[in-house]
Amino acid sequence: MIRKNDPQTIAPYLKDASNYSGGCADEVIIPETTEELIRFLKNDDRPVTVAGAGTGLTASRIPKEGVIVSLEKFNIIGDIEDSAIDVGPAVTLKDLQDHLASTAFFYPPNPTETWASIGGTTATNASGSRSYKLGVTRDYVLEADIVLANGKTVTLKRGQSISKPLVLEDRTEIHFPKTNYRSPQFKNAAGYYVQPGMDWLDLFIGSDGTLGLFTRIRLKLLPRPEEFVSGVLFFDSEEACWELVETIRSLKECSISPCALEYFDSRSLKKLKPGHPNIPDGARSALFFEQDVLKKQNYDFVLEAWFEFLEKHNVALDDSWFAQNEKDRQKFHDFRHDIPVLINEENSRLGRVKIGTDMAVADAHFMEMMHFYRRELSESGLEFVMFGHLGDNHLHINLLPGPEELERAKSTYDRLVDQILEWKGTVSAEHGVGKLKKAYFAKMVGPDVLKELRTIKAALDPEGRLGIGNIL
Repeated sequence: MIRKNDPQTIAPYLKDASNYSGGCADEVIIPETTEELIRFLKNDDRPVTVAGAGTGLTASRIPKEGVIVSLEKFNIIGDIEDSAIDVGPAVTLKDLQDHLASTAFFYPPNPTETWASIGGTTATNASGSRSYKLGVTRDYVLEADIVLANGKTVTLKRGQSISKPLVLEDRTEIHFPKTNYRSPQFKNAAGYYVQPGMDWLDLFIGSDGTLGLFTRIRLKLLPRPEEFVSGVLFFDSEEACWELVETIRSLKECSISPCALEYFDSRSLKKLKPGHPNIPDGARSALFFEQDVLKKQNYDFVLEAWFEFLEKHNVALDDSWFAQNEKDRQKFHDFRHDIPVLINEENSRLGRVKIGTDMAVADAHFMEMMHFYRRELSESGLEFVMFGHLGDNHLHINLLPGPEELERAKSTYDRLVDQILEWKGTVSAEHGVGKLKKAYFAKMVGPDVLKELRTIKAALDPEGRLGIGNIL
């Protein structure tokens, strides 16, 4: 087991993509085997924060005290068996996708940051642009080896319901506390997932490193689509894009079935224009769409269906981009990913803590949410960009205040949260709560639910050692 005690060697573990400052740790523990991890947890009673790859946006991995446990040595990728694969928590999305590239299989979750670890994306139930049709990380986790804060272990599989006690490997039983809380049924990554009769595994997925440490994760794989139809559509107004997405979502049993519907507002396009000068001059919004096509022989049929649909709805095809090959498709993904990368780089350069929303609502509130966002943000007078998962009613609004505008930015964010919660939405749909959204999560669920969630935490981590400051 490797131990890092020097402040200079600890410092890299006190950062993530949120630019949150104020982290503090006694040392960094890097076990090389599960046995070393178990032995450490049984013989040390200090608070533990689990370090992922550092790509998180909510400061989950940044401790305020105690030790950091990094599972960076748990980076083994197993063989594919029965359309599933075992991976260590330190395996990155890029590692996994590269490993699968020459196979007939495909792992759908695709968060922007490809250097994110599978452990981190499981801890936050991350998703990405294809979640509209293909779902989120929770949908692909079949099994996991988990070590609790006291060093006890359990292997969790699908079908092990919370209606029965969780039986650890030493035969200790843990009962799921009685709760009235139910997690939102739309896209949501805020707090513990709680539904009647759910699997124990679902509780750990998205728990922000507060309930246990993943040492092995078995992921479900899908057959790799032989083709994707993808394009970037440009509109002369923002409403035109919103309305097209409403129309697409209303389609039933037709050949138009996108897996990604990703939005760019006019301010995002302005930020992107220097690096992508072929963005049409009059564009006020854009939509990146992608549809998986399982068999190559169906590609032309699906592409023609899209052309016909877009012409019918007056989308200017001459101004839009359509992928001709894999290189084009990668360019479109880069285009989608460039906007958060630009913003995160700008934040880092200016020493600005990320002030970005991750909220979502049910479909019924989609259009009023879009009009509300634009009105509130315009009236705030702040610089901002808005982009993200329009198909899931899940936008990322990044407020970009100057030093003297921080209070105004906070007030604006508060107003956005209040309205989303009026619509029974969520404060986090994919980044998790961590430390930065904890106050908003408390507002979302209220004190009684927080009390219930603390009983869940106490059942699995009675000493309260794991992930102090995250979620609760």
